Amino acid sequence: MGEVEYSGGDFGKFVVAGAIAGTAEHCGMFPLKTHVQAARPNGEFLALRQSIGLIVRGSGYGGFFRGISAVVGGAAPAHAVYFSTYEFVKQRLGVSRRHDDHQPVATAAAGIAATTLSDLIMVPMETIKQRMQLNMRPYKSVPHCIKTVLRNEGVFAFWAGYTTTLTMNLPYAGMWFASYESLCKLIYSRQGQPPLNEAGEPEYNPTVHLLAGGGAGVCASAFTNPFDVAKTRLQTQGDVGKTYSGMVDALTTIWREEGIYGYMRGVRPRMVFHATSGAICWSVYEFVKQ
Repeated sequence: MGEVEYSGGDFGKFVVAGAIAGTAEHCGMFPLKTHVQAARPNGEFLALRQSIGLIVRGSGYGGFFRGISAVVGGAAPAHAVYFSTYEFVKQRLGVSRRHDDHQPVATAAAGIAATTLSDLIMVPMETIKQRMQLNMRPYKSVPHCIKTVLRNEGVFAFWAGYTTTLTMNLPYAGMWFASYESLCKLIYSRQGQPPLNEAGEPEYNPTVHLLAGGGAGVCASAFTNPFDVAKTRLQTQGDVGKTYSGMVDALTTIWREEGIYGYMRGVRPRMVFHATSGAICWSVYEFVKQ
């Protein structure tokens, strides 16, 4: 098959490229999603325009970036683990680096393994970010937020949404990676034989990675939106006045109280969000990797 084995140097590139791509993605796509999906204490849900106004009135434009240091601190190591695990498992499953080797099932399995490990790092960072952004309690800083949550709710509060996150992220990651690789191959097939680098991979083409990354984000986000809503409710339940016993309770409560609309809350901005973040993440990752 002309397969090129990965070396230790390759994995070093995957780690560095993943860390840089994750930081770029999370810094660039930080502000709005949490505000659309989270409930206020009185049960009111705010539209995107109302959320923007609320943030600006309450915290100024700096409110869009409350908690960003926690996300930056988690994004780099989490994405280093994410992409290096993906590349490692993909190779172990026999997926070559050739542009015409299409194995979506193996690619999806590698993505599922990658997100299982990386979410152990990312979930606590997401919890802190969402609590800082919602601004329902007067957290002065990220360390103050960590100390307050730890004192009032215990250490496991930081991983309150981990099970739900995995329930959402495992199918999301499987579809995201498989869609990305498939879209790349589809685009390359329409362009003809692309120029290859020494590893046998197509040379960097930003248009391909932007389009494939954006398309993968749209596909994966639309199908997993109900789980994302439940995850957000679990992670912010200590601040918004509602409590859930777990993922199933959150999903059934949302369905009972809000119906299908509750499951689809934030789906349009989420699709835009993940299309843009996917385009950023994959184009930066592929650029740094090469």
